[in-house]
Amino acid sequence: MFKSEGRVRELFRKYGKTALATHLTVYGVTFAGLYFAIENKLGPQSLLIKYGLLSDKQIKDEANPQERGWFSNLLSGPSSSIALAFLCNKALLPVRAPVTIGLTPMVARALHQRAATAATAAASKHSSAPMSSATAASQAKGSHIKDKAAK
Repeated sequence: MFKSEGRVRELFRKYGKTALATHLTVYGVTFAGLYFAIENKLGPQSLLIKYGLLSDKQIKDEANPQERGWFSNLLSGPSSSIALAFLCNKALLPVRAPVTIGLTPMVARALHQRAATAATAAASKHSSAPMSSATAASQAKGSHIKDKAAK
């Protein structure tokens, strides 16, 4: 077992849904970034030809998509950018795991502070709101009980 794999399991045990949400966010942002980079700047077919995964001859000679193999169709068809972004994203797991491990405690801390601030604001708003007669009577009854206990 890798060290980071143990850390990721510990992270998910400790932070639960926050760790999962952070991981999925990092995954989605990475995937989207890779997709847009490939689609707009890199050109997947030229990259695949450069690294020997697809030959230039295959694209030119095989004009009919039924004659090409499934892998050639995948890499040179309209979904080639998505497929290449998915493969690159999978290859970047060793980079994404430490990012998730580092970000999750910060995200959890920020969410905890935000929840505490919201709770404080709600409590102060609730205490400054005009009380109904039933609420005032119950609070007065509670203070009377506290006075007896203090004596």
